[in-house]
Amino acid sequence: LKTPLPMLLRTCHSPRAAPSLLRRCRDDGGAGVRHLLCWLRLGMPRGRGPQRRVAPAHAHQSTGSFAAIAESQAASAAVAKSNLDGESQQLAVDLDGGGAANIGDLHRLPSDPCMRATRLYREPSLTPVRPNLTGSPRGLNRTIRRQASAQFTKNELSVVEEKLVIVMVGLPARGKSFISNALLRYLNLLGCAARMFNAGSSRRSKGRAGATADFFDTSNAAAKQLREELAMQCLDSCIDFLKGCSMCAAVGILDATNTTIERRCKVSRRVAEEGGIGLMFVESICNDEALLQVNYKLKLANADYEGMEAATAMEDFLQRVRRYEQVYEPLQDEEEGEDRSYIKIVDAGVKLIKHRCTLDAKKQVPSHILTLLHSIHLGPRSIYFVVVGPTTNDVQGFLGGDSPLTARGEERMNKVAAYMSQREDDEPALVMSGTLQRHLQSAHLLKVAGTSSCPKERTVLQLQRLNDLCLGSFDNMSAAEIQEYYPHEAAARARDKFNYRYPGEGGESYSDLVARMREHILRLEQLHGSALVLCDKRVCRVFLAYFRGTRLEEIPYIDVLWGVVQFDRSHHGFDEIVIDI
Repeated sequence: LKTPLPMLLRTCHSPRAAPSLLRRCRDDGGAGVRHLLCWLRLGMPRGRGPQRRVAPAHAHQSTGSFAAIAESQAASAAVAKSNLDGESQQLAVDLDGGGAANIGDLHRLPSDPCMRATRLYREPSLTPVRPNLTGSPRGLNRTIRRQASAQFTKNELSVVEEKLVIVMVGLPARGKSFISNALLRYLNLLGCAARMFNAGSSRRSKGRAGATADFFDTSNAAAKQLREELAMQCLDSCIDFLKGCSMCAAVGILDATNTTIERRCKVSRRVAEEGGIGLMFVESICNDEALLQVNYKLKLANADYEGMEAATAMEDFLQRVRRYEQVYEPLQDEEEGEDRSYIKIVDAGVKLIKHRCTLDAKKQVPSHILTLLHSIHLGPRSIYFVVVGPTTNDVQGFLGGDSPLTARGEERMNKVAAYMSQREDDEPALVMSGTLQRHLQSAHLLKVAGTSSCPKERTVLQLQRLNDLCLGSFDNMSAAEIQEYYPHEAAARARDKFNYRYPGEGGESYSDLVARMREHILRLEQLHGSALVLCDKRVCRVFLAYFRGTRLEEIPYIDVLWGVVQFDRSHHGFDEIVIDI
């Protein structure tokens, strides 16, 4: 608000109130200024335009009052010198709508400030900029330009009620648990409540760990009855979980073989008893012998074979597979008169078939599931995450910015390059980085792979979506400066660090960052080789949350170390290794 205060007071509809308010400003100091701001704000109706601050009165020509002010523009400079006993004050008034005031509208409001307060006053939607910051060496007098509704983000899946049971189908070692865990991770990243119910884990928890192939023989009536009971108990737990999730999207995953039509019809009838719960089957079919051998070896880490010799365990597991193959009935479009909604994954993503999955346009979750299943595969691979830095901003304690690496940061990247050369096989890992200075420097240091006698070159992808979370107006500020100059914004962020969106152009929240990272996460799931991702701490937190299955609200609190975080494909998902560098 650059217009001198006496001029503003004269433009208001109540000239008699102006002298008393001006005296109060002079006598009460800061409290008087706040009272004046409140009084001026209450007299200014909400604007329609996209302006972000109140413009000087002489900039408007829409009414006779504005024209008169324009004529006195030359005199305003002289008046400003004596404003508030000669002290210049730069104040920013943040309106809910962000539009400029039409002074002609003031005549329709009560002249008494108290009356206005009782009828119109609301808490300001934007945080006032602290006055008297002109000439700050780092330009901390930054105007906060944002509506209150934009301060926090909202996830649509947290307000739309949608419930779904996903039933896995397939022979052992076909990747059902891997797919189930991938669905669990991705749905969690979307903000959808999800939980997996594994029949094998339930069996082992009830004292049936270490069951041999004879337990899965269809001629063993007692064992068959027990397996059916355990599967239905898992389904009941799944339904109870969904019933406990109100006013949000929720998915329960039944991870079992479900290889017979009889079992699938029993599951379908049980779900139909509960109104409002959808049902979808996901079948994994694998005929690729090389891939099956890899999956068989991964299965030996199963708790059923703990302490058993590898050869003995492999023979027993293959015998178990043969038992299931004797009764296996692939999914059909219709089973016992019931239409099936299903997705089939063939040979780890070589082919994908869907049937009756997205008939209801109001349902969002099936489309998200289909998007993920289009991306995942069961092949072996490793994914590495490295936080770039330290940078000059890290050393000075400033947040964000586009600062270069320090000498120590370059030394770290050289050590990371040496570690990767030891870990890589014949094919170097694909390097993915952002487009900021520190990312480009790091990628350059990691471009050469192999040894000095046999150098190789890594492919580098520079992707803007991997850039750091944007702090908007707070870019290149320290946390202490934000706390000092913008305490209301700091308090708002402390209330909800995940959904709080930084003010200013391009400002993001962690929720916005998660939405930006979804595309890249799907890209990582699609890769058949190893990948090295160079990113900042905030971006790394999102990736770690996905692979660890961390709740969204906990992402801002994930501790990220200066090292290499490595995820290796396992039978249930990915195993994590942290290397301190």
